[in-house]
Amino acid sequence: MIPFIALPVKIVRLFTSNVAPAEIASGVCLGMFMGFIPLNGPAALVLAVLLFIFRVNRLAVLLALPVFKLFYVFGVVTLADFIGGVLLIKAAFLAPLWSVLTHFPVLALLDFNNTLITGGLVFSGALCIPVYLASRNGVVILREKYFDKIKNSKFTKWFLKVPLIGKIAGLFGSLKG
Repeated sequence: MIPFIALPVKIVRLFTSNVAPAEIASGVCLGMFMGFIPLNGPAALVLAVLLFIFRVNRLAVLLALPVFKLFYVFGVVTLADFIGGVLLIKAAFLAPLWSVLTHFPVLALLDFNNTLITGGLVFSGALCIPVYLASRNGVVILREKYFDKIKNSKFTKWFLKVPLIGKIAGLFGSLKG
């Protein structure tokens, strides 16, 4: 299957399927958590495992992750480092908490002593509810207002008449008929 042709079909399928908006919004939030921490450590691995344990939309995670990773690269990394530095170094009243987290056998492996990971997780946690509500409401609005217009547009009908694309869309079943 050709990825650049299948991706638009998958995106449209995301908004037209019977997936609950809450699952899509949860996927966006998990993508945000993964996007705001470095992906080369055990904390990212734990978040990736959560992708398979909880009921989140995997396509939403895969679409949200690069978006939030771009935000991370273009400035959130500095903010996450600052937040992590304040929480780990300057907030002396949190020292007992960090002592427990870094000496607990399993939690010690998650690199909570890294300012980027702690700051990224705290920043993601602070944005989690607004991002969840915005993405859930966005899915509902897109489904109500725009799906019928997109499905019945001349471009979509022409796009689906192309033999290879029509077969791919037929496999997904959400655009035809």
